Amino acid sequence: MTVFKSVAFAVVMWLVIVSCSLNLSAAASRTVYVALTGDDLNDGSSTSPVQSIYRAQAIVRQMILDGLEDDVEIRFAEGVYQLNKTVEFGLEDSAPGKLQITYQAAPGARVVFSGGFQLSNWKKDRRGFWETSWREPRAGTPQAASEGRSFVPRQMFIDAKRGIRARDPDVGYFRVRQALGDFRTEFRFNSNQWTHSGSTRGMELALLHDWSISRVRVKEFNFKNSTVKLAERVGGPHDFFRINGFEQNPRFFLENSVSFLNAPNEFFFDRKQNAVRVVLTAEENPNQMTITVPRLATLVRVAGTEAESVRGIQFLEICFSYSACPLPTGGYGGIQASYFENRLVPAHLRELDPETESSHLRLPAAIEVSFAEGFGFEESTFRHLGGGAIYFGRQTNDCFVKSSQIEDVGGCGVMVGETVTRKGRNGRSLVCRGNVIEGNQISRCGQILLGSVGVWVGIARQTQVMSNEIFNLPYSGVSVGWQWNARPSGCEENSICNNRIHDIMLELSDGGGIYTLGRQPGTVLRGNYISNVPSNHGRAESNGIFMDQGSSGILVQGNVIAGTKCSPMRFHLAGQNTLKENQCFHPVGVEPLKFNNTPKDNIKLVDNSFHKDGLSEALPSTRQ
Repeated sequence: MTVFKSVAFAVVMWLVIVSCSLNLSAAASRTVYVALTGDDLNDGSSTSPVQSIYRAQAIVRQMILDGLEDDVEIRFAEGVYQLNKTVEFGLEDSAPGKLQITYQAAPGARVVFSGGFQLSNWKKDRRGFWETSWREPRAGTPQAASEGRSFVPRQMFIDAKRGIRARDPDVGYFRVRQALGDFRTEFRFNSNQWTHSGSTRGMELALLHDWSISRVRVKEFNFKNSTVKLAERVGGPHDFFRINGFEQNPRFFLENSVSFLNAPNEFFFDRKQNAVRVVLTAEENPNQMTITVPRLATLVRVAGTEAESVRGIQFLEICFSYSACPLPTGGYGGIQASYFENRLVPAHLRELDPETESSHLRLPAAIEVSFAEGFGFEESTFRHLGGGAIYFGRQTNDCFVKSSQIEDVGGCGVMVGETVTRKGRNGRSLVCRGNVIEGNQISRCGQILLGSVGVWVGIARQTQVMSNEIFNLPYSGVSVGWQWNARPSGCEENSICNNRIHDIMLELSDGGGIYTLGRQPGTVLRGNYISNVPSNHGRAESNGIFMDQGSSGILVQGNVIAGTKCSPMRFHLAGQNTLKENQCFHPVGVEPLKFNNTPKDNIKLVDNSFHKDGLSEALPSTRQ
């Protein structure tokens, strides 16, 4: 009997060992290894890693086809992974059931996905500029950043610091002296500001409106009359976007002429000579530096279908860097929050349903997501980007950006939703829902498109923007809503809570730490600390919280606003809203609440406190 028990025990132990071995083998099969020293002919095992995300993605797709039953981790070793085309995720990449597919850095590894290429072989030219040859990328190898015209870089990063596209003036702005002609394409400048010599080919003028920016080509200068004519008109479709629509003497600056090259870190791409030039200090040598030019406009794109979403994919501890910022044909006439006028199709030829379609366009973001569920980023980094960092668009549900850093972006940091209440062919709502932007640090957005914001929430439902630090922005910190009236829309039940928003509105006006638009039943602004909002640079005020046209159905509770030069809160054509338990600190002689064309009875006040002068050490209330 004893022998039998011993044999039985030995058999059981053998089965356990075999089972463990099989489980270990299965676990190994659920991890795909990627390393710059690998080879895409390898199988992706720990001893035989692949080299690119594209090959790793193909291996995971095969796992899915073979009937995947376990979570998958794609583990990247240390290094900069050069992307030669946008990484596309579709339904074939979707995790089955409730499984999770995670693209992540190996423990302790610094992993960068880069959409840029490096310039080398620099020599000094006869004028003392550093110069190297440059040719446009061939179509498809790698993917060009622009569509419909040649790719001309407008960004350069010198040792990971954003270079300056050759501009005049080097610091600050010029002022329009007088708008002329159609008030859109011609103005007089002050003759003592500058004298230009050379061609205007490729030269760009940036005009600052109150809350947006236009970037258009220069047609010609007349220095005898001190006038400039523009190749495209400034501003969006409305009359107030004319040159003198906000101020009689608005700010402007010029870019992209070799004659502007005179200050350290300025650069110029010369298409005629197929060369790029840069100005550095006497001690610097570009051959001993890393100089990167973004090439891809979009690094990662996720797109399912209206019938089925891409599910269960996330990125962990990955850095996304160097995306391009191609401006549209016909010039960039900014409208708001980096959206611009559609000039590709004449207005009278557009057949749009105003309830479900929009004539507003935006530049591509580094990360583009649509028709996705449970897709997101955690503990990741997004820096040195062009048109925008992250866009959660049509029918993106329960997607997220958490505990990440977003900095140095040409456009907006994170965008959630669309500019219309989107519906499918069967009438089903395609408005995105339940997305979370939490615990991030977001700064230095709007580096090219000054009217950009840290977090933009358009027509979206149940979005949570919480516990972020948002700072150092040319325009607003958080923007919620996109409808200049109080009609019902798909924007509702969004939560902007417990954020630290400071040092915003540094260049433009008519915005705030939090900016709202349109009817938003169930939306809550709660427990935010907003500080350091300078005086308005344009015609309109800048505020801690600005509730603009149609804003209604919103609860504003337990916020602290301090260090604003103008009124902490402002209302313009706003509807019924409730202000409860907020603390506002305002300068002497400045009213704490400013009502622009808004009946005071529209704003219900409950237990708020208003203090003259001084900053506050008070913390935002988190009471529900």
